[in-house]
Amino acid sequence: MITKSIKSLFVACSLCCGGAAALALTACADWDDHYDANKALLDSQQSTLWQNIEKSGNLSQFATLLKKAGYDEVLNTSQCYTVWAPANGTFDYETLSSLADDRLQKEFIENHIARNNYPASGQYNQPQRIYTLNEKLMYISGGNGNYAIQGISVAQPNLASENGTIHILDGKIPFKQNIYESLNNYEFTIDSISNFFHSYDVRKLNEYKSIQGPTLNGEITYLDSIFDESNDLFRQYFAYINREDSNYSMVLPTNEAWIKAKETVSKYYNYLPSFEFMENTSTGSDQKKVKVNIKDINYLKDSIVNTMLTSSLFFNNNIYDNRKLDSYSGSGSFVCDSLYATTGMKIYSEDAARLLEGTRRLERSNGYVWLTDDSLRMRTWSVWNPEIKIQAENTAYIASTSNVYNNEPQRIYVAPGTQNPAVTGSLSANSYLEVQSVSTNTNQGVVFYLPDVRSTTYSIYMVMVPAVITSTNNPAKPNRFTVTMGYAKADGTNEDSNRSWISESAFVNDSLQIDTVYLGDFTFPMAYYGTGNYYPYLRVNSYIMSRDRNLYDRTLRIDCIILRPKELDDYLKAHPDYLYDQGNY
Repeated sequence: MITKSIKSLFVACSLCCGGAAALALTACADWDDHYDANKALLDSQQSTLWQNIEKSGNLSQFATLLKKAGYDEVLNTSQCYTVWAPANGTFDYETLSSLADDRLQKEFIENHIARNNYPASGQYNQPQRIYTLNEKLMYISGGNGNYAIQGISVAQPNLASENGTIHILDGKIPFKQNIYESLNNYEFTIDSISNFFHSYDVRKLNEYKSIQGPTLNGEITYLDSIFDESNDLFRQYFAYINREDSNYSMVLPTNEAWIKAKETVSKYYNYLPSFEFMENTSTGSDQKKVKVNIKDINYLKDSIVNTMLTSSLFFNNNIYDNRKLDSYSGSGSFVCDSLYATTGMKIYSEDAARLLEGTRRLERSNGYVWLTDDSLRMRTWSVWNPEIKIQAENTAYIASTSNVYNNEPQRIYVAPGTQNPAVTGSLSANSYLEVQSVSTNTNQGVVFYLPDVRSTTYSIYMVMVPAVITSTNNPAKPNRFTVTMGYAKADGTNEDSNRSWISESAFVNDSLQIDTVYLGDFTFPMAYYGTGNYYPYLRVNSYIMSRDRNLYDRTLRIDCIILRPKELDDYLKAHPDYLYDQGNY
């Protein structure tokens, strides 16, 4: 008894196709009417599909392959099927004979069989859509005795059988892979991404749809085994590349490209087996450190690196400027405004052209595969090590106020409808945080958690808002403030100091503009991304002596904090008009 997978979009029909009862599908409804007029075929109606194929001298090669894959049993049951059988000598029999059974089944046998009965009769004014057992969408066309399926001519139509119909073809129906099926190692050396993707495959027998056979040794066997197949990455990446009715593009890295890219990505995800996290970041005696242990840092790193490499390789060809992927042949530079990956990443024109450079376009049944050469030309900061922008008004990342006084006022302000014309610049996300001074003698402070930090060097900026943004009545005084970093050092212990980072004792912002203040470059010894709700933090404090209080404003007005990867920061300095997707938190 076979236990091979037979997948279908149709519900299994257990009625005999040659009987008097009409099937619900229109393809089966006129069975008796069609064959009453052709008495020469009545003898074949007394035999099953398999019996008719087996005794046909012109189908012996097809019969051998059916038997090799176990489909002699399937076509000998009461289930209703239509078989498009290529005649001897019209297809690559020797090549197909050498295939493994599962591949022979999926790419050839199931490509020529459909559930239910589809006799060829009359004229098809429009090609008729059907799905074969491997869920491929096929089109039947023609009329007046001359029919074709997917352009392959039917040499002899309508060999009636007890459980369906056989149409003898002048060749095999070409098997067209979808994108998911391309993740194999048959044609190209892509086993790195193939092994990763298929490690998420789940295959479960659908007992409701499967047809039971006899019980052997106390276990149920199945004549017709239907499996539900799924992969969590489809949902995680919002890319259902297994669906035939979809239209996606996938950039598919070769092994060489994958290995080189993985080496690059890996340096951003260095983890420590244990590290300290500051649960309470106040400067008083109630500070609290928590020790965090990671069970298997190698597993964590490998999982995240593989996910990073794969997550933004998929594009829906039906949205935005992604539509240009349908018409781009692969020759010349790709031109678009931007591409949107299914995970939401936006790739602007320069990087989109770079990503497709050197790729080979391969058409698939549900879109295109763009096979790379020896390099995956993804910008390191596009996905693997992106810019981190923390909106200061996002209370989820305000760790605490750092002043020794409790309950300091914090207010979130929306951009004024009418900005003081003397102030230049614009606000990010249209709002900012104000940490108001308790008194004229109190230096105010605030601490921000920094999410998703990688083990890399960042150029760090803080965007400050002047007091006069809302009114000319406020004094145009700048802030003077210090910044310290709290982070896990290479030995895992927490450091809360600026000694190894910032040389300036304090920073001063411009009093008449929304000012992006460069705080310095900082290298994090470990990656926090993927460890849970554990973060390094940035502490900002007003730093005003009593003698200076008429010169500076103690109230902090902060728009956002930017952690920009050093390589991106350097690129922007050389290419100031460069556009990229900025990560907002």
